[in-house]
Amino acid sequence: MLAVVTAASLVGFVGYLVYLMFAIRASVPVWLFAGVASLTALVMVPSLLRYAVQAFQVDVDRRGWTVLIGQYRRELRWAEISAVVIKSREIEGQGRQRPASALYLVLNPGVSMDVPRRLRATVDGRPAVRLFDLSEPKIEEMQFVHDLASLAGDRLEVRVHLLNMEMLCEDARQGRNGRRLLPAFPPGAQGVRTQRWLNRRRFPIFVAWYLIAVIPTLLLTGFMAQLHELLGAAVAVLGLFAVVAAYTQFVTLFGHKTLNAEWAIAGTGLVQVVGHRIFHEDMHGGKAVVLAPGAKRGYGKAWLLGFPNVVALLGDPRTGRLRNRDDLHALSAVLGESPHVADRAAAQEIDKLALQSQVRGPTKRDGAEIARLWMSLTKAGRILAWAVVVGSVLLAGGWLLESSEYLGGAVLLILGVPLTLIWALYALYRISALLSAAWQALRKNH
Repeated sequence: MLAVVTAASLVGFVGYLVYLMFAIRASVPVWLFAGVASLTALVMVPSLLRYAVQAFQVDVDRRGWTVLIGQYRRELRWAEISAVVIKSREIEGQGRQRPASALYLVLNPGVSMDVPRRLRATVDGRPAVRLFDLSEPKIEEMQFVHDLASLAGDRLEVRVHLLNMEMLCEDARQGRNGRRLLPAFPPGAQGVRTQRWLNRRRFPIFVAWYLIAVIPTLLLTGFMAQLHELLGAAVAVLGLFAVVAAYTQFVTLFGHKTLNAEWAIAGTGLVQVVGHRIFHEDMHGGKAVVLAPGAKRGYGKAWLLGFPNVVALLGDPRTGRLRNRDDLHALSAVLGESPHVADRAAAQEIDKLALQSQVRGPTKRDGAEIARLWMSLTKAGRILAWAVVVGSVLLAGGWLLESSEYLGGAVLLILGVPLTLIWALYALYRISALLSAAWQALRKNH
């Protein structure tokens, strides 16, 4: 549907552009520019429509696979398949290659493939069928891999590091293969409140970024454009880089946002998967350190575990309450077997904390939904903060329209319109998240 709507919008854009050129009796250079833009848009339309109408259906069950991709139709029994492989492949995107996780079927020797050229592939030198990238269908990747493993058995080979790490954490969550999960701390409502406490400096730093980076850049662009439009354009480009760089630094100030999430102990490693990011720390690397409350600014009353950068909370920053005693013993047991003195010293410190811990077993999670509702309400407030930023860009573009011939329109078209659309989508996302949290809290309490 999105492809069809986009194609229709492109056709409408071309029609309006041609009408506008006749209406204003545009000059030859403007006609050339409009012609190139129209031709580019029209070239994209057939590919979008072809993508929208192509058939795509892949079914897998106990009997085998049923594949319908475009004109390719095939039914394969499990006896005809030697391996099901999930591995990375390089695809072209925006002038550079990027990795994607793809699903391959390797057929037994003698089984006819009869595969279109675009689906042909090789895995370890063996002919294979590349069905699709895991990002193409609307699936939850980990659930898909687990379901596929129950059907494929030993035939399944997962060669994607991220998926392997997620499966490792899932094994730890289920207590399989001797792995141990360190649950999120603090749990439930206390954990949400702690997350909110850790993020308490976000708004002041955001305001500082807006006042120190955004406002001066917009004002300087406007003043330079009054002297010369080309000078204003140069300041706008450099200022854009400066604003983005400053915001990147602002984001890095909150690397602690995953500290209170769950971790998995696998061998001598400490692993956490958050979205599409993997955090892995070797607990036998000789870099372990236990930091007392106050040793690291911004973490309140919490004891911290670092390698040497802080990776996990051993205590609650708000209350100082220590982690579950069993969790602390699990960490110290691995660190205590390290050949490095620093790791063993950290294990001893954690053992001392375990003696002080009065918590055994899970704590109650009552009130978590209400706490998440307040968290969602706080995040929804960011809509207003970003509205100020977007509004400032639109006002600056309107100001530049009065003092420059082209720069104001460029700022509005290149920055103002995309930022407004992104802000609108972000607002819808935050509002929907807030409504979902409100519904969950209402259902839980009634």
